[in-house]
Amino acid sequence: MLKIFLIAFFLSKIYQTIERPLVIGHRGSAYLPELTLETQSMGHALHSDMIEIDVCLSRDNQLLVVHDLYLNAVSNVGNLYPNRNRSDGYHYVIDFDLAELRRLTIHERTIPFTNTQVYPSRFPSSSSIPFSLSTLNETLELLLGLRRSTNQQYQLLIEIKNPEYHSQYNRSISEILLSTLAAYNLTELTDPIVIQTFHIEELIHIRKNHGSRLRLVALLTWNWLNESSSDYDFYRSEQGLQNLSWIVQGIAPNMELLVNFDSNGSIIDMTNLTSLAHKYQLAVYPWTFRYDTYKGNFKELIDFFHRKVQVDGFITSQPDLVIKLLEQTTTNAMGELPGISMLLYGLIFVIYLLMKMNTSI
Repeated sequence: MLKIFLIAFFLSKIYQTIERPLVIGHRGSAYLPELTLETQSMGHALHSDMIEIDVCLSRDNQLLVVHDLYLNAVSNVGNLYPNRNRSDGYHYVIDFDLAELRRLTIHERTIPFTNTQVYPSRFPSSSSIPFSLSTLNETLELLLGLRRSTNQQYQLLIEIKNPEYHSQYNRSISEILLSTLAAYNLTELTDPIVIQTFHIEELIHIRKNHGSRLRLVALLTWNWLNESSSDYDFYRSEQGLQNLSWIVQGIAPNMELLVNFDSNGSIIDMTNLTSLAHKYQLAVYPWTFRYDTYKGNFKELIDFFHRKVQVDGFITSQPDLVIKLLEQTTTNAMGELPGISMLLYGLIFVIYLLMKMNTSI
């Protein structure tokens, strides 16, 4: 039996070197306006292993799939509701009912109050195509519908946007999210749902107080960005990661927390964050890999994070390109191992013979 175990262990290690990391479509994909059902569909069609979305609450407690707490960067809200902005000029999602939000037209991201497109080479923000916001219910219906029609598994990485902000309005966005997922019988570790947020204490609340068995991921960044009141400096430490390992299955750090870059975007070296996370069995999914904004060689960037940093997944706006680059890397890696296909078949055959011998004895 010891021989069988050793061979099986060796075989699993070979597979680990070949298997590519997960590819997670950031806000769907970069090819259509972010987070719309159309770009989510495209992200699935591009064979993303998972689609990353964000959810905010409307005034009538509906979960909207939208990245910002306000609407000005991605919609015509200023034209449609000119007198509904707050003193800072922004129109906030939580100030509108779902019926009102349904009237909005969604476009490619622009700098608020200007017509300047944030990513100039992407889908034109001036397009007259009437894209619209989707609710989480619609996104879940899309996920489950595609699963049925294609007989393939699709997954969602759902980011809860700023739970502390929502709590100021006496709303528990996490509780509403969990209730919505439960209505679709999505409650277990094996279900195609992962929840993440920058507010680490909210994840602890979800696990301990709500007793959720869904997979959880902790978003990590720098404290000075004020994404939440969580102390990211602590959660990036070994003690912090060890504490997290009792609550979450993975971390999603800003890529600059894993690799040091120079001013030109070239890689200098890597930090110890990935190895520390792996020490406590935490998966690592850095963000955000954007081909259209990266200054250096994108292929070398993906290869470094894959082969050297050994991340478990990539959150990327161009999932198709990252999949292609990873498959090239995997093919090259297989080429570096002589006769790997014959070796794998041979090992499987040996295990089979040993098991038969063990059974007969």
